[in-house]
Amino acid sequence: MRSKSNLLICMLFPSLFSCHNETTTIQNKTASSAMRSTPVYPFTAKSSLNWRPGDENSAALVLDCLKKYVNGDIKGCTDYFADTAEFISDRFYLRGGRDSLRSIIADMRGASDKVSKNFDTWLIRYYPDQDETKVTLWYTEIMTDHKGKTDSIYYTDDVTIKNGKILVYDEKQRQFPDAIAK
Repeated sequence: MRSKSNLLICMLFPSLFSCHNETTTIQNKTASSAMRSTPVYPFTAKSSLNWRPGDENSAALVLDCLKKYVNGDIKGCTDYFADTAEFISDRFYLRGGRDSLRSIIADMRGASDKVSKNFDTWLIRYYPDQDETKVTLWYTEIMTDHKGKTDSIYYTDDVTIKNGKILVYDEKQRQFPDAIAK
């Protein structure tokens, strides 16, 4: 019985090492070939494709801004924006100063008694040719109006940051379908 278990161990031991080496080789080949070849894209991108991972502090800046919004601190929220910034939303565009932005954001937040945000994830990218950082956020916002009615919207926001301030806040939304009646 003992010799059978020793035989089994002797047979498995080399195969464990060979699997490990093969996986490493495949990973190395994939990583090195991805770095060398760029595909020919069927479309041209409007924005730069030259990016690298960005500074995590940029995500913290945007998340702090949104936390102030959730808490109803509109001045604190808009202090994260540049002196002149853009806010883009569904059928809405504003390019203006912080006071104009503060008024718009106050109206948006004032429509809800309570607001919460549940984040799926975020991604930070730095574009060296523009010296800008972009933070993309994916999350659900849950709002309760002053009459107690609750609704939610799924957002994908692209936020452009330069010199520690928000230059562009581009908000895209997807509304959830109505619940199916049982």
